[in-house]
Amino acid sequence: VDPAPTPAQIEAGNYRKGHVEFDGLPVSIENPKGSVRSGVDPDGKPWSVEMPGDYGYIKNSKGADKDHVNILIGDKAPNGKAFVVDQHDPKTNAFDEHKVITGVDSVGEAARLYSKGFSDGTGPARIGAITEVPTAHLQEWLAKGRRTKPMAPEAAPDEKRPADHAPEPVPA
Repeated sequence: VDPAPTPAQIEAGNYRKGHVEFDGLPVSIENPKGSVRSGVDPDGKPWSVEMPGDYGYIKNSKGADKDHVNILIGDKAPNGKAFVVDQHDPKTNAFDEHKVITGVDSVGEAARLYSKGFSDGTGPARIGAITEVPTAHLQEWLAKGRRTKPMAPEAAPDEKRPADHAPEPVPA
């Protein structure tokens, strides 16, 4: 993986990436665990975060944002489970896109790993829902499923998120 691609290379996607198969999913790694991912938010504020796991995308997939579906891989061995985060905009709470978390054993672990990927502390506010899916079914959903809307049914506004979805606060 190129440790320091230029902003133009990142935009074009033409820099060296790692390529692995994790639990049957073909993955391109853009940011290995421990590397620093950075950018500029819509308000023009620079951000950076040390990646809590290998981060990249699932090859041959297309998400709600018209890019590949992103994946974050934890430290545990493949276990046949994937967790799909329905990511929401933290300001508007509108559905944004899906993020797939693997290499974890539970929804709670997925939420904690996902949340660590945001240096501004907005990770927990971005989680609309997390759906556990066997990786074999995830591949089918990526090929044929509806990826422009949340995977999980929308909860009523007055419903509270189950305790297993609420990650522990992550230090900045």
